[in-house]
Amino acid sequence: MKLVLFILITSLSLVSCSGGRNSTGYSIINDMMYSESYEAFSENQAFDNGQTMQAPPANTIPRGFMPEARDNEGRLIVGSNPYNSSMTDYHMKRGKILFERTCSTCHGDKGLGDGLVVTNGGFPKPPSFSERRWRKMDGDNYLYPTGHVYNVITDGIGNMPSHAQQLYQEDRWYVSEYVREYLMRGGAQYNKSL
Repeated sequence: MKLVLFILITSLSLVSCSGGRNSTGYSIINDMMYSESYEAFSENQAFDNGQTMQAPPANTIPRGFMPEARDNEGRLIVGSNPYNSSMTDYHMKRGKILFERTCSTCHGDKGLGDGLVVTNGGFPKPPSFSERRWRKMDGDNYLYPTGHVYNVITDGIGNMPSHAQQLYQEDRWYVSEYVREYLMRGGAQYNKSL
């Protein structure tokens, strides 16, 4: 019995170590070592619909994109900035950088509605953030709070499309705070501190 066990262990050791140090050894199940690959849009008989690329399962969420609460008509339900208590100079600077990268082509660097696509491309001019209506107060609160700016960035409005795919949820809040605190409060003179 010991002899059979010794021969079995020895033969397994020799078979597993064959082929040199860069070899994976002998392949008993070749499908694992040499798997058949398919192009994304090619036919595939492994699935009932014959397609290689399958739709994601229902009610799944892409990583990094948590769904946001919406009302019965599909409008975003947003109150105040959940990151407001932790907003620092870094977050405002990040909001400024993201605004300049994502929004300034239409709105301009100072939020005056004079971006390159407006001046050179003939695109309709968006509203200037320094207009009086953006700074108007309703009691102690702004008529257009940060949540409104966040909604516009997320869902779009008028000619402006949604930018939810370009900016993460947290970054949309940073841009909203930057627009609300710097551009809507008078534009260029507040922008100097950043």
